[in-house]
Amino acid sequence: MEERKVRIETTNAPPSTGFRSQGLIAGGVLFTGGQIGAAMPQEGVLRDPSEDLEEAVQLTLGHLEKVTLAAGLEKEDVFEVSAFPKVSGQRADIRVVVKEFLGFDPPLFNYHEVYDVAAHALLEMDWMAVADENLALEQAAEILRPLGNGPEKTALESGPFVIWNQLSGSGKDLGEASESLLEEVQSLLVARGGSLEDLVKLTVYLKEFDPYPLFNEATKRAFAEIIPPTRSVLVAPGITGEAQIVMDVLALRTQ
Repeated sequence: MEERKVRIETTNAPPSTGFRSQGLIAGGVLFTGGQIGAAMPQEGVLRDPSEDLEEAVQLTLGHLEKVTLAAGLEKEDVFEVSAFPKVSGQRADIRVVVKEFLGFDPPLFNYHEVYDVAAHALLEMDWMAVADENLALEQAAEILRPLGNGPEKTALESGPFVIWNQLSGSGKDLGEASESLLEEVQSLLVARGGSLEDLVKLTVYLKEFDPYPLFNEATKRAFAEIIPPTRSVLVAPGITGEAQIVMDVLALRTQ
């Protein structure tokens, strides 16, 4: 029986931190976890993030390519790129570097300016690639276009996936808010005949950077017994508002 989710991990790219996957193949698509623009001269060694934006983008894309190659795919299979810079007004410049790196302009490019990212790097990025030879790049882009761009807090079925955008957690601190949000996500999945096992990708927005370990602890408890989803974690108070945490959620459909 074919596995619904296949985890991709490689020592050729910066390792996963916390309970997340470097890469995950599900529904005919490869999803990658967020990477930053810091050089990895050898296995297990990550230098300080680059302070040059173009170099940072190239380093980040190089890490994503290593995960993609580990999945048996090529950068020609990429159909979506997400960029989360903490420097403003760089959409066009980042897109040029992406196009030069891939050799083409991907059908879907998502750009969201944030306040901070992991290791206080200049930006974090992730991408998606087609893992099913019967799925065209443009078709995959249309299926995943609603993630982060669709209606808020409403289940949206798209292809083999279900999407919830802008779910928020409440509590006295980030740990409590993360727990409540993950419990809500589990309830939403159970109501559809699924479970946390069906999670594929999370885009996580935090109000503040310092409490980040509390979120990691919450995911450790929630995902310890399953293949964890991929994720990018950004500090973006402009998105969270008064909430401690907001998430865009992608899961496999079960019905």
